[in-house]
Amino acid sequence: MEKDNLACDILKEIFNIGVGKAANMLSQMLDKKILLDVPNIEIIEANKTEIDLIKYFNKDLKGTIMVSSISFQEELNGEANLIFPADKMRTIINLCIEEDVRYDEEMGFTDIDFDVIKEIGNIILNSIIGEIANSLDKGLSYTLPNIMIFEMTDFESRIKSMEDMNSLLISISFIIDQVEIEGAVIISFTISSIKEIMITLNRMEDNLYG
Repeated sequence: MEKDNLACDILKEIFNIGVGKAANMLSQMLDKKILLDVPNIEIIEANKTEIDLIKYFNKDLKGTIMVSSISFQEELNGEANLIFPADKMRTIINLCIEEDVRYDEEMGFTDIDFDVIKEIGNIILNSIIGEIANSLDKGLSYTLPNIMIFEMTDFESRIKSMEDMNSLLISISFIIDQVEIEGAVIISFTISSIKEIMITLNRMEDNLYG
């Protein structure tokens, strides 16, 4: 197996551990069985001019999306975004608060909805980034989540504008009460941070395989 493939395998395992911890925390908080899965990881290199995020993820990830975003810094620097289609996020909120409210783009979301989304985003993103930091032995500090609503094309432009960042695109499957909702996590690292991650992963490979 090539070293790059081994590094990706280690990275995927780190993400799986992180989302597993997030699923356990959400299950306990909501008293519901929640599963999170990471079926795919892709890398977008800095300065890539053509970005089509939809091709990396489920076709439902289009139109109006809701994004929960945190920034992190210290030994690694970057930004993490949890993304779900807005109508699917309405479904998640309904399942969390045990109400049946239909998604209406004109009506938008209430303050309670945003509080639910912030809590979900905080748990998932902090679990993933925290697991990266712990596994790679890197110290990090985080901002509180910021909730934004975008059209998918506008969000693609936002990612593309981060010229000095490399992005990890992680498909994520959210299953609650047997309802499956597919979204994504996009983690953008500075170029120096992604180099540091690869150096650490290569060192971990050497320790594992000699």
